[in-house]
Amino acid sequence: MRLKFDCRMIGLLRKVSLIVISGFSIVTLFAEVPNGAKETFHLKIEQENRFCFSSYQENLSTNHATSLEINRSNGVLVEIGLKQITLGATFLNEASTNSGLSKLDLDLGYEYYLTKTLNLQPFVGCEMTETSPGFTMGAKLNKNIELFDYFSLGLFAGLRYSTIEINNDSYSNRDAGHGYLGASIGVYCMIYDYKRPKIRRNW
Repeated sequence: MRLKFDCRMIGLLRKVSLIVISGFSIVTLFAEVPNGAKETFHLKIEQENRFCFSSYQENLSTNHATSLEINRSNGVLVEIGLKQITLGATFLNEASTNSGLSKLDLDLGYEYYLTKTLNLQPFVGCEMTETSPGFTMGAKLNKNIELFDYFSLGLFAGLRYSTIEINNDSYSNRDAGHGYLGASIGVYCMIYDYKRPKIRRNW
């Protein structure tokens, strides 16, 4: 009985190993982007979770203590890239409310490739809310995961500074600070095109 059980287990492990190896080989075959290839265009859709850190002062008679407030928002970014220049629009809403769009970011960036699948993307732009527009700047680190030719998934993390003040009108005893710092994390999917490297032949 034990010998029969061991044979069944070995046969099952062989089948599972064969399926895993075959699946990995197929994905690798479709995901092979030539070494030295340069991206010429991409369309990226990101799901972003942003955490905003703003400071304010408590106006309590003689005590003027400075405190930190954290607000969370989430949304979607649509980005178009031409070669290494990117233009993106992010539509955000506050996580604590269901009031719809609360922020719109328009960013102009540039991608510096650190490795084949890792790039640093500094950007500048404009952030607009219901009250007023403001200047924003920052950088993102993108990790690309190639799944198929011309299509990939990815992860990103970013930091930004905005001159817009977080709205604290509901608190009569607060004075808002100037601007806020934001940290963001999220995932994306991307379709892209690339230029193959030139083949040099020595005749």
